[in-house]
Amino acid sequence: MRVLLRVLPALVLVVLAAAFWFWDRATPPHDAWGTSAVAQAAPAPQVTAAAPAPQFTPTRPALPPSPRTPVVQPPSPRGSPTPAPTVVVPTPTAPPLGPVAAERCFPQTGFCIRDDQFWEYFNARGAVRTFGYPISRKFLLNGSQVQFFQRLVMEIQPQGVGTLNLLDPGLMPYTRINGSVFPDVDEELKNATPPVGSPTYATDIEAFIQANAPEEWNGLPVQFWTTFRTTVPEGTVPPNLVTLANLEIWGAVISRPAYDPTNQGFVYQRYQRGIMHYRQECRCTEGLLMAEWFKTLITGVGLPGDLAAQAADSVWIRQYNNANELGLNRPGQLPNTNMRFAFEPDMP
Repeated sequence: MRVLLRVLPALVLVVLAAAFWFWDRATPPHDAWGTSAVAQAAPAPQVTAAAPAPQFTPTRPALPPSPRTPVVQPPSPRGSPTPAPTVVVPTPTAPPLGPVAAERCFPQTGFCIRDDQFWEYFNARGAVRTFGYPISRKFLLNGSQVQFFQRLVMEIQPQGVGTLNLLDPGLMPYTRINGSVFPDVDEELKNATPPVGSPTYATDIEAFIQANAPEEWNGLPVQFWTTFRTTVPEGTVPPNLVTLANLEIWGAVISRPAYDPTNQGFVYQRYQRGIMHYRQECRCTEGLLMAEWFKTLITGVGLPGDLAAQAADSVWIRQYNNANELGLNRPGQLPNTNMRFAFEPDMP
């Protein structure tokens, strides 16, 4: 018994020592201040008020833009209202003009010569050979009834039918059309023209034109004088009125002959109402279709750039518009004029 009492305290000490030894290995070492080495190497984060977790929206894959997707313009910084869609107003249809004799209509252009005075004058002065085909209806122009043909514009005047001085400054005074270059007015020659009121005007103007419209020029058989005096067919007017009848078609000569600078096979001579054109390829002379170009200036259809540039300030340029009451875009520039449907074919 005594032995047990002596040994028991020692066993207790051994058990306590072993327990302390296992506890010490499981606990991290501390520094001199009692701080754990793990805590010293990785300090705990500072904890503040909990923030809500961010919300993530899944990103859609990038796709190439559709070629048909319209480009959206940003709104105007001034806050301009979105314009209303454009409303297209249909152009009115030209009313029919009733029946007319077939011989007075020309399918080449779709127009007819309905006025009896114009029809009579057309036939008395050489018909298509002189005027070309009709290219308008009869309409009111500057207070007078007119009708356009390819070469000339007929006008009902107080003394009867005549033609416009188409190349006068207020109408078609231009020198460049569709690449061709025509001679300008020779002021010295123009000022030498015999006065209309002279008692000998008929003989004086004939001599003047014959002297300045050569038959041959620079070795070329231009035949400008012959062209002038034979435009109106022989026998349609009395012999003493032949010169005056042809003067109605051409007016007086107002330039010297001149080559086209772009083509030495073309020679031109300017008159008040038209331009004679000699072509070396056929050795022939005829009038250019100047009234056709005048129509082009008025309607804007097929208007060449060189003519448009020269006529930029003209009252005639691009006037024609059947959507307007008088058929004019700027009626204030053309008083006593009504072009509505003037250039719409009227052939039944």
